[in-house]
Amino acid sequence: MRKTIFPILFLMSFVSRSQETRLSGEKETSPKSIIEKYLGAIGGQNVVEKIKDFSMEIEGDIQGQTLNMLMQKKIPNKLFTLVNLDGTGEINKTIFNGTKASVSTIGQAEQIVEGEDTKVFLTQSSIIGEIEYLADTSYKMTFLGKETIDSIDCNVIKIRNGAVEVVEFYDANSGLKIRQKSEIQSQMGKTSVVIDFKDYKIVSDIKFPHLLKQDMGVIVLDLKVKTIRINQNLDDSIFEVK
Repeated sequence: MRKTIFPILFLMSFVSRSQETRLSGEKETSPKSIIEKYLGAIGGQNVVEKIKDFSMEIEGDIQGQTLNMLMQKKIPNKLFTLVNLDGTGEINKTIFNGTKASVSTIGQAEQIVEGEDTKVFLTQSSIIGEIEYLADTSYKMTFLGKETIDSIDCNVIKIRNGAVEVVEFYDANSGLKIRQKSEIQSQMGKTSVVIDFKDYKIVSDIKFPHLLKQDMGVIVLDLKVKTIRINQNLDDSIFEVK
């Protein structure tokens, strides 16, 4: 089976264990404190923990064509994404029921993913991955220091899950996540992906970014969130893998 996964928009969410790191001459900074500040900034851990399901619609432009994406998630570990491109139709559909995934990509036969290969979907299916950073002890997270992005001082965290690694940037002042960097396996081979998060707005007492920029080198997508819905009692049939 070919294990190519279509590189769909900021689906990387990692569950991590914090490792405290001290900056010389500065107040101690740890991944745990950064994540706690982030959760407080978006509405509070107790509010986030009440999320049972999540739906989001996104629109973007790619070479003059309109791209539309629907993403739905439900705890525990259920994921559905559908991507359509005007003039082309459906270019990707991914369904994950918590143990098995189905991936349909334009020009390729449907792939059924099982076993160890589903780990990527387990991370992607998390609605707000940071809430799990504080509880899970299977993964590792390391504070890398500070970096400035567009005049914003950021705390930087590297999150490692086996061979998979992602780096996240959190505004040191507001606590909000503003960037994520990772490498994924796509039709183009190993690809670096940088995602910027902007224009946070409150939906059901939680702040979500509504402007997203995904840079994959040869492809840059500017994306706008059209709708976000929380706790709509999504039916389990949405996540059925046949």
